[in-house]
Amino acid sequence: MSLINVEKIMSLFFPSNLSTDSYQQRLKNKISSISQIKQKSILSASIVLAVTFSISAILGFLRSRFLYSSFFKCCVSDLDVYNAAFRVPDLIFKLLVTGALSASFIPVYSGCLHKDKESAYKMASSVINILSIIFLVASVIVLIFTQPISQLIAGGFTPEQVTLMVHLTRILLIAQIFFLLSNFVTGILQVNQIFLIPAISPIIYNIFIILGIFTLAPIFGIYGPTYGAVVGAFFHFAIQIPALKRQGFKYSAIIEAKIKGVKEVFRLMVPRSLALGMGEIENTVTLFFASTLPAGSISLLNLAIQFMYLPSRIFGTTVGQASLPILSSSIAKNELESFRKTVTKIILQSVYIALPITILILVNRLAIVRLLFGSKQFPWSATLQTAKILAYLTPAIASQAVIQILIRAFYALHNTKTPFKVSFFSLIATIASSFILVNYTNMGVLSLAISDSIGNLVQMFGLLYLFIKVVDGINWSEMFSRFGRIFLAATGMGISSWLCIKLFDLFILDTTKTIYLMILFIISTLLGIIVYGLLTVILKIDEYKDYLVYVNKFKKIFNR
Repeated sequence: MSLINVEKIMSLFFPSNLSTDSYQQRLKNKISSISQIKQKSILSASIVLAVTFSISAILGFLRSRFLYSSFFKCCVSDLDVYNAAFRVPDLIFKLLVTGALSASFIPVYSGCLHKDKESAYKMASSVINILSIIFLVASVIVLIFTQPISQLIAGGFTPEQVTLMVHLTRILLIAQIFFLLSNFVTGILQVNQIFLIPAISPIIYNIFIILGIFTLAPIFGIYGPTYGAVVGAFFHFAIQIPALKRQGFKYSAIIEAKIKGVKEVFRLMVPRSLALGMGEIENTVTLFFASTLPAGSISLLNLAIQFMYLPSRIFGTTVGQASLPILSSSIAKNELESFRKTVTKIILQSVYIALPITILILVNRLAIVRLLFGSKQFPWSATLQTAKILAYLTPAIASQAVIQILIRAFYALHNTKTPFKVSFFSLIATIASSFILVNYTNMGVLSLAISDSIGNLVQMFGLLYLFIKVVDGINWSEMFSRFGRIFLAATGMGISSWLCIKLFDLFILDTTKTIYLMILFIISTLLGIIVYGLLTVILKIDEYKDYLVYVNKFKKIFNR
């Protein structure tokens, strides 16, 4: 009987009429075809991005757990430096690449591709080459002046920490070169509605950092994960090249500013880069204040921020990335009504998931931190402090989900000035509140979390108000009514989950033990989800139907 079962199972993988070589070729072709599947709707593309980003986020949390377990107890100052060393490389990358890619390259390339492929390929090649040269020049300048720059942005570090930060920063600059090329490849593939392979790249990146922690850290210390980041960045780029070739993209080693679209990219890029500059100044100011606080403050703040951005990136950034090529296409075709309806729909779809997750994180924050990082190397005091920071950061979670969509809606309209202006006011609010709270209260690192939430709320409401003024024809009263129902359902979910935690913690389970804490977390979360589902039906929230369509599609796939 077992032999028959084995033969049946093997026949699924190696049919009798196929040799192993031919099967492997078929398998290779099947994988290739899956990687080239186009996501033709925003929600389907968002689901692909959300699933792959969730996997990447899980690896990211594992990476942080292994990193903090290895360094927090013995070398917390080195861990602070490691987190701080990303500041300058990230600054250069976001100003030159992120600004060009999201705000200008994708909309302009989409428009050019719609008219003439050859011209679009030349435009893309010129933009990539020009920005690569600018990036290399900026990197050389940073390499020369890394010491004074590090002293400026981390004023509270000791001389030994500054020296270590200089070395790590210079190594991480290499990784940004690969990220520059990789992100342009991602943009080209996304315009062609290929989302799967680009979405796998961050997973590869996290895997190599984790390998660096286990294999290189015992030998090189904090340099180990830094080397892992560089290798991971290379494969972040390399894994996308085959997909790019299959799309027929033709790279040219040219620099021609006269090619149609090149000047438009840089015209749109400048305001976006300035807007990102506002955000990076905000992050740098936060780093400066955090460096003056007790050792470990930077690491704990970064850890809590990693939690904060998880739901917003899954249900805000992913939707924003998926929507930009399609929104840009609607504008290129002058389909304004479709554009309006799409923006409204994706905001509500994103909020429908991001808001309840925000509340679940707030209610279960202590359990989450304990389960993910409550090891012997991560003390209880650090767990409590991280949970407190996370609580003050929760207003920024849902805000970021909306911000990422609205920003890309403005980019699709070829409007990068409005997001820049809003970012400027957000920066002022964050810096002012940080200065006041750090210097005139005893809240320590918690004050930086409050300031971050204030800045995000200012940015969200500012973008929403101006978008309402710019875009006519949307039934905003209906949209806010639907948002209100989602908020009520999420609040009911949060209350039920909180009551469940209190009841079980006081009378049923001993949550000092990890296994019981995990059981309580699962029970309270499932109860919250059930209550949210019931309230969704009672309050007639229709957004669940959009996701239900894809749930049914997945069921059919698994049944097959």
